[in-house]
Amino acid sequence: MRRELLRMDHVSLIQNGETLLDNLNFQMFAGEIMGLLTGRNKGYDQLISLVRQNLPISFGTVWYDGRVVNSYAYSDGSANKVCVIEQVSHLVEGLSVVDNLFVLRKGFKKYFINERVLREQAESFLSEMGIGVNVRKRVPALTNLERCLVELGKGLLSGCRLIIVDNPGNFLSHQELVRFQEMLRTVREGGISVLYVANHHQELFRTVDRTTLFYDGRVLKVFERDEMTDEKMAPYITDWFVPRAETEGEWEEGVLHFHSVYTKFLQGLRFVLHRGECLTILDMDNRIAGDILALMTGVCKCRQGRITLEHREYTFAQAEHYLESGIAIIPKNCAETLLFKERSYMENLTFLLDRKLGKSVIPSRIYKSIRNEYGPEAGAAIDEPMVGGLPLEEQIALIYHRVRLFKPRVLICVQPLAKGDMFVRMRILALLRGILKTGTAVLIITANVSDTLDISDRLMVVEGGACVVSYEKNEFDQVDW
Repeated sequence: MRRELLRMDHVSLIQNGETLLDNLNFQMFAGEIMGLLTGRNKGYDQLISLVRQNLPISFGTVWYDGRVVNSYAYSDGSANKVCVIEQVSHLVEGLSVVDNLFVLRKGFKKYFINERVLREQAESFLSEMGIGVNVRKRVPALTNLERCLVELGKGLLSGCRLIIVDNPGNFLSHQELVRFQEMLRTVREGGISVLYVANHHQELFRTVDRTTLFYDGRVLKVFERDEMTDEKMAPYITDWFVPRAETEGEWEEGVLHFHSVYTKFLQGLRFVLHRGECLTILDMDNRIAGDILALMTGVCKCRQGRITLEHREYTFAQAEHYLESGIAIIPKNCAETLLFKERSYMENLTFLLDRKLGKSVIPSRIYKSIRNEYGPEAGAAIDEPMVGGLPLEEQIALIYHRVRLFKPRVLICVQPLAKGDMFVRMRILALLRGILKTGTAVLIITANVSDTLDISDRLMVVEGGACVVSYEKNEFDQVDW
């Protein structure tokens, strides 16, 4: 009989009159990997917080490891033995692996530290767990995978019985993700439970024992092992489906060429991107995005090879003024870097117009025309005086509206679906379709293809800085990650 580790029984959380968790029922067993797929992120942060710490709730009861730890009647604020592994590191940067494992551990009380003994203990523990990390390394020298493994080891050493993994596909390369998933299966065999959060159900179905579909603060369904198929998921994502563009693929003219380009992480990368085409580059090592952006924005030059834009040399001088050359870039954390949070929606939307029109003063009739065009899509958000108060999905949508208004030759997106819930991702795909229909060429660089294949015309798999295989749209059914 399976032993229950965590149970939330009819839990509701109401804050400032808003119901964030609505009669939530959630259960995990010892030694299982439970997937969590969010339809909308409302209530998600509160759910994770309540798993980690016994904060006040409005209704219901929470059990952890066989005892009641929280209820509507009493919450003591105590922390549960839960470890969270996410994109942000929880290690102390200036210290070594040994120091992070032992010296900073709660309950460590030694005044005199024998470094040799601690190093031997750390090596023995990590070896026993199958974690191959040099314990003398300092945190800044760790790879993303090594950092995750050290945090996992630290959590286990601290007695954590539940590990929360938040979207590892967004910051680990494909090979790293596969190795990390293997490690999660290993620790599961020791009775440790894993709550695996991901943006795409297919990633979860390949990894977990069960999957919970979380939407607007409620659990819509729990998919058991035999139910984890695309067919079983389809009825729950119909509302988020993005229809294909009728004119998709009608553009033929090549616009951006990489001719055997070499940089620090690019090793002879070659590709051509056509107008109105979406090319997705799957970076197996999760390293090349920075080099491509640096080349396109004038931060660095090719060591070998060259780049052409519409069959003309893309010079360093052009790259320094990439916007004027018709290149738009949406980085991974676009809402944090591309918006003026204290300015209005319209000010943010029209930010690039002066460069597009070559005018420092934009006539009022143009502003009025833009407002009329984007008002139906933006809704009430278009009247927002400060965009920092908008929901994440509206902030991201604003950035894509700005790009469509700018009408660039090429749009480069880095992991566009890394942020937000399933609803946000589907909206981004719809916005990208609108940009593609204008003839803009779209280059997506990602470490996890997820839903990007839905809008892509081609897929390139890059490993070691060079293309190892390429797929046309009619070959996507052969792709199995």
